[in-house]
Amino acid sequence: MIRKILMAFVLCLSFSSHANAYGPFGLGIVIAGPTGLSANYFYEKQKSLAMAVGWGHSDVQVHVDHLWYRGDLIVVDRVPIDVYMGLGLHLHTIDKKYKDDETQIGVRVPVGVSYIFRKIPVQLFGELAPALILVEESAFNIDIALGIRYYF
Repeated sequence: MIRKILMAFVLCLSFSSHANAYGPFGLGIVIAGPTGLSANYFYEKQKSLAMAVGWGHSDVQVHVDHLWYRGDLIVVDRVPIDVYMGLGLHLHTIDKKYKDDETQIGVRVPVGVSYIFRKIPVQLFGELAPALILVEESAFNIDIALGIRYYF
């Protein structure tokens, strides 16, 4: 299962890799929820598709989100900080050694802030994403994430 998820992530990256230098595709790392790889593709100026794949000792978590950005809500010293919100899917598989594996599927609503430096194509971001788990058992999760992406 872990291999299939990682292969799906690599496949998504290959479709988006045709961006020009300093283009709309960002790739980086994310820590906390989940800790792993993060990708973001701006298909319009204020809209993007984001994805993260994270893994731990016995689990893999994947989420895919559609994000909408606003750059005029927070301004610090005439520098706009982007605020975003979105809607996405949450998948979490847990490998239990002596029991059946558990797979959680749900809907998430990420809200966050990001900043892309003017002189280098690097984005810093932080987000809070409440998730309603619908499959395996009903539950409520909150993912917190910090990350960095390089755009090319």
